Amino acid sequence: MADLAKRASVTNVTSLALIVVLSLVQLGVFSPQFAYGMPQTISQIGITEPAFQISPSTQNIVAGEYAKFDIDISQAGLANVMLVARGIPPNSNAIFAPQSGIANPQFHSNLAIVTSTNTPSGNYNITVVALLNGREYPAYISLQLTSNSTLQASTTSINLLSLSVDTDLRFYEPNTTVTVRGHVTDASGDAIGGAGVSVQLDDPTGSQMIFVNNLTTDYAGVYQCEVWLGSGVALGTYSVFVSSIKPGYASATTHTTFVVGSSSTPSVVISQVYVTDTAGNPSGVFTVGQTILVWVILQNNGAPFQGVIWIQILDPNGTPRSIQLQASKLDTGASVKVGFGFTASINLPRGIYVANAFVSDKLISQGGTFLTSAKVQFALTG
Repeated sequence: MADLAKRASVTNVTSLALIVVLSLVQLGVFSPQFAYGMPQTISQIGITEPAFQISPSTQNIVAGEYAKFDIDISQAGLANVMLVARGIPPNSNAIFAPQSGIANPQFHSNLAIVTSTNTPSGNYNITVVALLNGREYPAYISLQLTSNSTLQASTTSINLLSLSVDTDLRFYEPNTTVTVRGHVTDASGDAIGGAGVSVQLDDPTGSQMIFVNNLTTDYAGVYQCEVWLGSGVALGTYSVFVSSIKPGYASATTHTTFVVGSSSTPSVVISQVYVTDTAGNPSGVFTVGQTILVWVILQNNGAPFQGVIWIQILDPNGTPRSIQLQASKLDTGASVKVGFGFTASINLPRGIYVANAFVSDKLISQGGTFLTSAKVQFALTG
């Protein structure tokens, strides 16, 4: 089971080239059904800025400690929210709890900046960007860091990219536009601008409809593109495969699905994965002895689904510390919220843990296939 994360890769798809064109009535010509555009700012679209507050605005800590900031967003109507951070100190981690969700009309989260004794002292200006329905709203905080007198050997880390992808809706009809968006960070959660992103869209038969490899993330690590679905597109489950590269970093891949019309096969997505204490309070930092709950919210947009939800918890060294699973059944359009408990025993190493969530159509020992995955980080201190 230790290679569970590696086997969760679903990007080994052999694609057939299929060029799809969009009729431009005004011009009387054809052009590809793909448009790329970075998220718009409020000045470009002329709308009222939502209330986006972070408190406190400044914190002073000693290297090796963590600083916690409360995030509150309030805006008119319903909005999908995704949070990213840029400019966090070296040898530290940014952990949102939760990182994404829905503002209806409020959204609450907290950000923990977890430093190490090797984090250099100084004043760090950090930008937190809220992506609301594809529009970026920045807020600014500062962290004053004092050096720690405790000396530790310097650590060597591998530069890894972390990649997310989502679509603006789960269900579409022909003659509509699909917005694909996501963000790229490094392993610490710091936003990576200038990363190359490739997007591939496969139709319900597994044939490649669209492949674009010239996208680039903006300063907040965000990418976005639009795909037009013509009137003659096939109905069913579509797959979006995304990969990202940047010199000096290991590449990353991920994928998601959506449904056009209706589907005869399941279309399962993890809409959210987050961590709380036993009282249900979201947090990114825990102490030894605490029981940590990892929550997975699963949504099925296709045919009825019966499969398995998995959680794998890796310690700071990448060693699996817990693997749990639960069978689940979901009808079309249904969602389920499942919690997995993990008690942080005193002998566990301190540092940053990763909880990987997977969904498979059946047990892997029975020939099951992973359908989707997501992950969340938390820190263990004390």
